[in-house]
Amino acid sequence: MSTPLRLSRSIVGQAEAEAVSRVIIEDGYLGMGSEVKRFEEDIAAFLGVPANHVITANTGTAALHLAVQAAVEPGREVLVQSLTFVASFQAISAAGAVPVACEVRPETCTIDLDDAARRLTDKTAAIMPVHYASNPAYLDDVYAFAQRHGLRVIEDAAHAFGCRHDGRLVGTFGDIACFSFDGIKNITSGEGGCIVTADQTVAQLCRDARLLSVA
Repeated sequence: MSTPLRLSRSIVGQAEAEAVSRVIIEDGYLGMGSEVKRFEEDIAAFLGVPANHVITANTGTAALHLAVQAAVEPGREVLVQSLTFVASFQAISAAGAVPVACEVRPETCTIDLDDAARRLTDKTAAIMPVHYASNPAYLDDVYAFAQRHGLRVIEDAAHAFGCRHDGRLVGTFGDIACFSFDGIKNITSGEGGCIVTADQTVAQLCRDARLLSVA
């Protein structure tokens, strides 16, 4: 008889239950109230970026969807590594763009830029590195590659909240970073995600469109 193995476990208790009760009672509705605003401000303070750089969403998948939708025109292609959760591909497709699967480097499980280069076309508009297992490896190389080819960078940083690359917190530099606050991620709000970007055109588009996001 096989024994089931638990992949992970969310650690929640009385403090979390009381926090949920407080939000329901104080805000009086379920949605983007004062607690969400404070959460965005707390994330910004932790990262050391302006508060208007942070846009929360209902899931990490929704964060990716909103980011792609804001930065990539429908029909354009996004290079994305093949070793990832389906949400990376789902978000690109949901935004009307085309995911182009790339190989990964076996030593880091991050996108293989040599393979990505072979998949470039005149429709390529962005690259989505995935910081698999909290490992933002070769990220400077990704940004150099993007600059050479005129691409946006949308980091799937679902695994990487609080992680550093060359001493810098992921989300504090670069183009667009998307985090997940799912129950098994580095920090959790039960569900949730966020986009972090200094591009205020992208930020405002995400801020507006999140009201209608269903991802």
